[in-house]
Amino acid sequence: MYKVYDENNVKVNVTEKQLEESLNQSGLQLPLEIIGAMGESLDPKFAPRLQEALYHDKQRNRITAIYGLLSLLNKDHIDKLREKERNIPIEDLSKQISEKAILQAALIRLEYGAEGAMHAFLSEETIPQIKSLLIYNYSSSNMQLNKKDIEFLVTALELYVCKKELWIQNMKKNDYEEDVIACLEALLRVSETSSILSHLENDLYNKLISYCSELLQVKIDPYAKELIVTFARALPPKLAYTMLEPIMDGRARGDIRKELKFTIEILQKREQEME
Repeated sequence: MYKVYDENNVKVNVTEKQLEESLNQSGLQLPLEIIGAMGESLDPKFAPRLQEALYHDKQRNRITAIYGLLSLLNKDHIDKLREKERNIPIEDLSKQISEKAILQAALIRLEYGAEGAMHAFLSEETIPQIKSLLIYNYSSSNMQLNKKDIEFLVTALELYVCKKELWIQNMKKNDYEEDVIACLEALLRVSETSSILSHLENDLYNKLISYCSELLQVKIDPYAKELIVTFARALPPKLAYTMLEPIMDGRARGDIRKELKFTIEILQKREQEME
């Protein structure tokens, strides 16, 4: 069973049976939720339908297909994605939602890995639009992450928190917050699908804790803080408490407070199990 969004932005359930039946349909006719579930499944047998869906008449379906193929992390799909990218005129880069830019960012991660994503993100030659989308590769796809990916996400978080880069300083408030949230959503996803956040090096832990603690102290969309509180459950308890210290002792409010209470309960239970 896969919980995915339909075209009305409502979460629906898609079954394995529905996915199997969709193999007999053209990707050009598949509804959004089926394309999304194919990407969630990480099953390579759906790749031909996802490739067809790159040319769906609805943009959201096409973009979901791009991230579905990225999720498979199979370089055999690079040619199909590059062909699609080349067929989109350069003027598309000026659009608010640019499929050409989305494809370029996805191709960087698929072809060159997390190291390539890091290099492109830090390069002065990479336009800000692509830098942002390199982060969305992680929040919008279902690809399995490794420690190099976590290093990339923490590095991205550092740049946004410190705001030393001119392109970040020039961002609109909403765009800035959406990028930060995308980064945090990626960390939440990895916390729910693997144990990587429990086995990082001290230097990486120190950076992650520092930047997240700072975000908990500044004025930003409350959802960003809620994400930090939630993925804190995957960290070693002592480190999680350090990261959450700015909102401990009754300083959290609303949904953040509820999530914090649940997180503390989980951390305390883990501590007891470790004794």
